[in-house]
This record gives sequence, C-alpha cells and structure tokens, in this order.
Amino acid sequence: MASSDAASPARALVVRLGDWIARGAFAGLAAGLVFLLAEMGWATRAGLPGVAPMLDMSTIFHGTDMPTKDPMLIPADVVIGFITHLNLSMAFGIGFAMLAPLFRNVLILTVAGVAYGIALYLFNIQFLGNVLFEWFTSPMIDQSFQLFIHAVYGLLLVPFFVGAVARLRESAAETR
Repeated sequence: MASSDAASPARALVVRLGDWIARGAFAGLAAGLVFLLAEMGWATRAGLPGVAPMLDMSTIFHGTDMPTKDPMLIPADVVIGFITHLNLSMAFGIGFAMLAPLFRNVLILTVAGVAYGIALYLFNIQFLGNVLFEWFTSPMIDQSFQLFIHAVYGLLLVPFFVGAVARLRESAAETR
C-alpha cells in the first residue's frame, strides 16, 4: 500500500473508526438537543405544550399514527419520545461522521452538513412520514420549520468535524 493510501480519507476512517463513531455520537447528541429545544419552542409558539415534540417522537417507538391523548400515558411517552429522539440524533450524527472524511475543506464540510440535514428531512419526514409515520406529515406539523430545523441540525454537526477533517488533510499532504 502506498504511503498516500495510508492517509486517504477512507483509510483514516477505517483506522480510527471508533474515534469517528464517538465524535459522530457526541455531535449528534449535541445537535439533537439544540434541535429538540427549537422544536419545543416552536411547539409552544403554535399553542402546543412544550413536550409535544417528545410525544410526536414516541409515535416512532410505538408505531402509532398519532400521539397518545391518554393522560395516564403522556408522562411515559414524553420519556420514550426523548430517548427515541436522542438515539436517532446520535445515529444520524454517526452517519455524518462516516461521510465527513470525504470533505476537503470547511466550506465543503459546511455545505455537506446542511445538505445532510435536508436529506434527513426528505427521507425521514417526507418519505418515511408518508409511508410509515403519517403523523409527521399531518397538517399539525409545520413542514417549513421542519425543513429549516433539519438543515440547522446538519449545520450544527459541522464544528465537531472541522478540526478532524483538517488534521486528516494535513496528514495526507505530509505523506505525499
């Protein structure tokens, strides 16, 4: 294997896979919490309770068409929705981490982060929302805000990878 192959983005990802997974999980968690806080604020702006986003997320766990209205189940569903949201946020952060070594500079990484967030919206809300989780495409859910906040989620992932991608590129340049 040539020395330049050892420092290639694909090789770096394999050699330090655990580091990239951990970075992605942490980035996804941090971005996901900001995302959730914005969702909660948007819900209250629309006259809904601040826990509405967690109740929405609980429908994914339960596989139901809409959040529960049973007052006895709401507290548990808030927790279920919160845990579901955090796990999905980390998984999506890991997904971005697997792509991050492919991006050559901060500008491309930033554009890729926003595009990744938009892709999450298109797949999770528009595709899966129309096929499996119809609640997420109901008129109760503001789709323009969903598109915006998913793009912001992708953007918020970027700072966690700027240094790592820059170091990877410097390392590749030194071995050539």
